[in-house]
Amino acid sequence: MEFEWIRENMETEQIIAAKPTQVSVETEVALPGGLREEARVYFADATAAVNGGELAGSRASADGRVTFHVLYGQGDLSNVRALEATADFSQALPLKEDYGQLAAVRLQPKATVQHVSAKAFNGRLLLQAILNLTAEASLPRAVSFIRDVAEAPEMQKISQVISMQRTVGEGEGQNLFREEFELSDVLKITDTLFASADAQVEDIMGGADGKAVVTGTVTIDAYHTSDLPSRPLVYTRHTMPYEQQVTLSGALGTALAAQTTVKDVAVLSQETEDGGRLMRAEIQLVTAIRAVEDQEMNALRDAFTTDGDALELQSRQVIFRSGTVNETAAESGRTVMTLPEGSPRVKTPLLAFVRPVLAGAERQKDKLAVDGVLDMTLIYQTDDSDVPVSVRQEDAFHAVFATQAQPDDDLTLTAVQVEPSAVTGDRVELKYILRLHADGVRTGEAALVADAANAPAQEIGKGIILYYLQPGETIWDLAKRYRVPLDDITRLNPDLPESPAAGTPVMAYKR
Repeated sequence: MEFEWIRENMETEQIIAAKPTQVSVETEVALPGGLREEARVYFADATAAVNGGELAGSRASADGRVTFHVLYGQGDLSNVRALEATADFSQALPLKEDYGQLAAVRLQPKATVQHVSAKAFNGRLLLQAILNLTAEASLPRAVSFIRDVAEAPEMQKISQVISMQRTVGEGEGQNLFREEFELSDVLKITDTLFASADAQVEDIMGGADGKAVVTGTVTIDAYHTSDLPSRPLVYTRHTMPYEQQVTLSGALGTALAAQTTVKDVAVLSQETEDGGRLMRAEIQLVTAIRAVEDQEMNALRDAFTTDGDALELQSRQVIFRSGTVNETAAESGRTVMTLPEGSPRVKTPLLAFVRPVLAGAERQKDKLAVDGVLDMTLIYQTDDSDVPVSVRQEDAFHAVFATQAQPDDDLTLTAVQVEPSAVTGDRVELKYILRLHADGVRTGEAALVADAANAPAQEIGKGIILYYLQPGETIWDLAKRYRVPLDDITRLNPDLPESPAAGTPVMAYKR
């Protein structure tokens, strides 16, 4: 017997991932004052921007730049100053598994700052940032399979529908946005030290020309010196909309996912002609977009003959992208910092900074629970000195987010809108918004029939058969075992449920 097999090619998407890798980035800068002047670090922060990555053969790498911001005092310790420094990094990344020799593909690395330290020593600042690097790439893979077989009297077959997703376009855009903000006269701001910024995507609009427009909001927290009595440091919060156009290398697909990150932020304030104060901000945003296409593929699942030669089918397991996760969730949080024994008592909390470091995550029904450590810095004023006091502590946290994210997704945590308030002289409450961003890929797996050939058939006795289904067996398995048409079994067993349990008696008639 010769059958007409209908063959087809399917393009799947293989996800190549690197192992999370930690790297230490260090630099040092000279302080502007004299070597013998006392210097004190009040706060150190850092942001990491990845410039690009490579994936060729069995090796992956990523390079980028870390920008440090430090609040410090030198000589006159009541005069808080700001310093910015940068350090480049380049790091090899081991792959999660041996994918064999790979063609060069576009790698998408990400860097998250885990820890920052700054130490004043002999008129210099020694800076260190610990980064967590991750990276992934998608590689198209063409798979040949049998989609169907032409109808024949002795042929029994069943099909399967594979719902999959495929990346059909990617793009990245960078823009520098400028905005001006009026600063309140009540705060008596004398200088602006530095600022941090956070960008949120609100809408993505695709166009027919292969371009997509991403709109959202940037929130800026700016830190200033002030002439207010007992408040030498103050902070202000500002928001600005942004709109960024990105050209995609490919199609727009059926769904778009975007993420905007702040690559750099610079602020400067100065007096205006009418005696007020204006802050100018420059923010460099990077927006990455991925376009995916939802597809449904019909494929032969299994087949057998009821007469003549038997069939020998060769199948292969194929893993494919079935979905994409790109979402943000937020939960409010609070913690209380208890000052170390011997610390000066708090009169006025000035500034507070919180960096969440993720330690683990687990799925709890329809939510994701995360655990980690809060790296907290509090700068406050005391009763008996105009020199600020800085205290740094770590505290464990637990948070639960309403999200579809999974523990093995790429999870990023940030703490925004940190508000300190004194509870007692040695305890300060910090309120904040904990924001979780999740990037992930959902995969499916299917057995595809790659080839088929005739094979000698085993003799099967004719007559009525009573068979008790074994665990995991279906009516199709029974029909294939005895090479009888599936419709015959259905007619002989009219009361048989669609998915009978193990132990169910089923009659079959081999003619």
